[in-house]
Amino acid sequence: MVETTKNLYEKLRKKRLKEREKRFKKTMKRIKEQEETLWRRKWIEAARRKRINEKPMLKMKQERKAKEALIAAKATMEEVEEKTKASLYVPEIMRKINKMLSNADKTFKLADYEKTTKLAFEIRRLLNEARSESLRRAEEKGKCFYCLIPFSEEKSFGKIGINNDEVYTVPYRDVAAVVSDSPLKDYEMTEDNTRRHEAVLRQVMEKHTVVPVEFGTVIKNEKILKRLLTKAYGPAKECLKLVDNMVELGVKAVLEEDIVFVDPQERKECISNILESLNTRAKKAVTADLFSNRLLLNASFLVNRERIDAFSTEVTQLQEKYPMLKMLYSGPWAPYNFVYIKIGTRGMEVAQKGETSALYH
Repeated sequence: MVETTKNLYEKLRKKRLKEREKRFKKTMKRIKEQEETLWRRKWIEAARRKRINEKPMLKMKQERKAKEALIAAKATMEEVEEKTKASLYVPEIMRKINKMLSNADKTFKLADYEKTTKLAFEIRRLLNEARSESLRRAEEKGKCFYCLIPFSEEKSFGKIGINNDEVYTVPYRDVAAVVSDSPLKDYEMTEDNTRRHEAVLRQVMEKHTVVPVEFGTVIKNEKILKRLLTKAYGPAKECLKLVDNMVELGVKAVLEEDIVFVDPQERKECISNILESLNTRAKKAVTADLFSNRLLLNASFLVNRERIDAFSTEVTQLQEKYPMLKMLYSGPWAPYNFVYIKIGTRGMEVAQKGETSALYH
């Protein structure tokens, strides 16, 4: 029977892994032989000069043992990271290992070889634990949580998730979590990951009101997800009511390069007038930090879908009214700056921005 491309690829991958492991073992053997040769030379030279005694001899053995242990620990760490991506699946263990490795380097420089050896062996033990846990989590699928919508049925949005996984709803009463089945790991905020996360929200927003969830939120299983939805149902409904049929629009007002506001009062009045005009077209507004001297306004507005055109027209008119400013207009976005859902070690946090949040375990 002709082997499939997938089977051939798998055989080739296994063959390469075996070859790499053989090269690794040969390298370690060569390093050990070189260390032993160097150690013998040191001992012979010391004996020749009649400066060797039992204590220095013991110290040299401890140094050699500590160095070998440290080299082996670092090599094992590289191997585990390469084969299992442990820093993504078990970041808490890998952070601990990195700290221990740094301490081991320090104790070796201080000639505390006994402590270095102990740390190196403990590092290798933790690395074996990290390897096993990473492999288990890579096979185990959790629920990558994107947003909450007012919906009571099961629905698929297609394979648009972070890993090209299918995005679908997990309903609870008249609300639904939008999720995909994804590996249990920490998702880095790379350009590709954030772009895919935002693409999911944009597609869901086409037909539904959304309460966005913090990027990279992965819940262990559906049972835990539904338990969290049960506990936080009331606040979730309130958040959905606040942003019902709403989107977020962003506006920044930036001074043109050759313009300077000498009068602080004039600057203040300009900002106040812009905000007042835009607020007539929005339900709610929040302002963010001004990260530049030329930035007069950095604000987000909660706007009804039916009033987006009117809001856009208002921005255009303000641009004409204040030619010294550059109006930077963006959106529509999910209402990140008005409502949010965050899952932490203490439970599910659901809140409106600017209000006291609560935890639901």
